[in-house]
Amino acid sequence: MHYIDPQATFHNENSTGIFASGSDDEGGQSAVVPNLFWKGRYQAYDMGLSIVTPFGLETRYDKDDWRGRYLGVRSDLKTVNINPSIARKVGNWSFGAGVSVQYLDVTLTKQLYPDTVLQALGYPAAQATALGDGTSELKGTSWAWGYNLGVRYQFDQSVFAASFRSTMTQQVKGNAYLYTQTGTQISKTPAAAEITLPATVDLSWSKRYGEQLQVLASATWTGWSSFKELVIKDDTTGSVISYTPENWHDTWRFAMGANYQLNDRWTVRGGLAYDQTPVRDAYRTVRIPDNDRKWLSLGARYNVSPAVALDLAYTHIFTDKTKIDETAYASSGVSLEAAVGSLNGYYTSEVDIVSAQLVWRY
Repeated sequence: MHYIDPQATFHNENSTGIFASGSDDEGGQSAVVPNLFWKGRYQAYDMGLSIVTPFGLETRYDKDDWRGRYLGVRSDLKTVNINPSIARKVGNWSFGAGVSVQYLDVTLTKQLYPDTVLQALGYPAAQATALGDGTSELKGTSWAWGYNLGVRYQFDQSVFAASFRSTMTQQVKGNAYLYTQTGTQISKTPAAAEITLPATVDLSWSKRYGEQLQVLASATWTGWSSFKELVIKDDTTGSVISYTPENWHDTWRFAMGANYQLNDRWTVRGGLAYDQTPVRDAYRTVRIPDNDRKWLSLGARYNVSPAVALDLAYTHIFTDKTKIDETAYASSGVSLEAAVGSLNGYYTSEVDIVSAQLVWRY
């Protein structure tokens, strides 16, 4: 179980148009993320099952006059990944494979433009008056599947391993809602979007030095270039409801750490990581104001008995000042900066994570 407490505070620097007035705000939202793992054995095979949350985010800006409210107010994406797997050891080698079934739930909200801007964009006066400064909400769910493969080689006190996890294409179905300023629903439109979640390749190494010290390292590549744009369409007519260019790029995450066994009861741990962001500076959004991250983690295991162990850990994630220059886009993909202006400034961000794990061998 992880308790994640992120902070992401926007600071204005010369925003223009409809973003020039209003308040700066902090969009980070804390969350509890559970995970479950089981491993058993059948004849010569090891069997496994994991239920985890591989991707997720929530940003929510609470101030009514948040200056970026026309770009995003709430962004909530949750995934649950169910992954049965099987493995077989052959000499010093081990080979494994699994199938993933993944559920996705997403909610996106933002405030609609003022009526004067809507009229300038071509909306009839009556419609612009009804919609002006109202709320747009998109809600949808989806199921998708993928697979994963792994190989492991042990030589003396060293272990080398590699794994591959496939892409998953989520065909999200749901509804797009429009509300007036007072919260009255104006319309409900069947909506659809396609989101391709990335493939990953993980390379890892560990080595024991004596009975007490184990050193570990890993490098993980994630194919985020699969996320080019977020296009939400009317599921009946196929017309575009919302368009956001993303143009993410592939990333690497490098980590190293160590376990040190103090005695039969206690093991202490520590680690460092450098984690690249997939977000390009020119396409950063208030929904995901991400930047490169540096991780520092400390933890310990306490063996309650030969059958039960308890793990505790704390992680702090450091992020540099993050610039943002975002504007809105029409459904055709055309920039609306001339009509609405742009949000200019920077984010200061950090994340704290407290983790606890119960291990039961039966």
